[in-house]
Amino acid sequence: MKALYILTFTFVSLFSAASLSAHCQVPCGIYGDELKFGELEQHVETIAKAAKSIREIAGKETLSAQDQQQLIRWTNNKESHAQKIIDETANYFLAQRIKPGADHYAEKLEVLHHIIVYSMKSKQSVEAEPVETLSAKLAAFKGLYLDHSHEHHTH
Repeated sequence: MKALYILTFTFVSLFSAASLSAHCQVPCGIYGDELKFGELEQHVETIAKAAKSIREIAGKETLSAQDQQQLIRWTNNKESHAQKIIDETANYFLAQRIKPGADHYAEKLEVLHHIIVYSMKSKQSVEAEPVETLSAKLAAFKGLYLDHSHEHHTH
């Protein structure tokens, strides 16, 4: 019976840990905005490197089995990091940090929408332009958000 409790506790612990994202949406009030921006910027850099590597490998005259395997790995990696940006943008900023009535609310939402769209476009393409635009939109949002993140309208 004790083994059953241990097994159940282990399963519940693993399931709970696996379901948590970058910040768990528990209203604890602990946020790491600077850390979050660092993570998002790292995702963009990874996408850019993956897209460049894909272009380089695909540009070869003939592809070895190793080349084909690397194409798959770089593609999966690029898409994974783009999806992380989409998820973290929605789960961290949209769900928890951007509040209705805050200064520049509509502008923040618009830039976040662009970040999500260009993350999606970065998944669909290996060209540099979507990633460059994504990087620029993230930089714009960072400036807008950090300059106004704690300002709120009082009505």
